[in-house]
Amino acid sequence: MNTDEELYARFLSGEDDALRLLMERYLERLILFCFTFLQSAAEAEEAAMDAFAVVAMKRSVWHGGSFRRWLYRIARNLSVSRYRKRRFIQVSFDDSHGLTAASTEAEFCRQEEAAAREALLMRLPDGEREVLLLLYREGMRYAQVAEALHMDKKRADNLAYRGKKRLRQWLKEEMAHE
Repeated sequence: MNTDEELYARFLSGEDDALRLLMERYLERLILFCFTFLQSAAEAEEAAMDAFAVVAMKRSVWHGGSFRRWLYRIARNLSVSRYRKRRFIQVSFDDSHGLTAASTEAEFCRQEEAAAREALLMRLPDGEREVLLLLYREGMRYAQVAEALHMDKKRADNLAYRGKKRLRQWLKEEMAHE
């Protein structure tokens, strides 16, 4: 199997199918990543596609290193830019957590808990949320997160620590109210 960097090098050499393979490899996860910022499936898909457009058009910008981190950095910047232009979030769990009549009680509880976790995650400050998403949803290591978000590793560690601490506190408060 070709590495991401090898595929991108093949694309840079004129092999357009290599970019298609990278898109197949990353597009779905990139859309989910963008969705965490934008809370709109259509906008997340557009941002992810725009990220691949940047990858295709700005060939000279990539200076080696991890293709994955570079791609996620582009997607993050595009998502944040779109979010800032909008200046508000439309949080709707109806699309991603809808229930059918055949839902079991256990399924209902799982969906309700997932929606609650997602809502808590969206309450985190941007930096803490971004670090935790890259760590746990994308499986990156702290050094990779730091590079993708243009910060040093210590700052990524601190943001993750504060974000987890804040989430634990909020969860304790939620449990106390039930």
